[in-house]
Amino acid sequence: MQVELAARYYARGWLSFGRGAEMACMDHFAFACALAERGIPRNYCLTDALEDIADAGRQ
Repeated sequence: MQVELAARYYARGWLSFGRGAEMACMDHFAFACALAERGIPRNYCLTDALEDIADAGRQ
């Protein structure tokens, strides 16, 4: 049930991808697969990619 709610909230823009994964108690890869199974596209733009690259550089 948590996965279904997280996916629906993400699809409506109420949750970010990371928060959706947390709500579903899944890692990012598993949550992305759950979204794909439901036909929900990832909202991932260039800005998100640049932020991820910057975060990875800090770790």
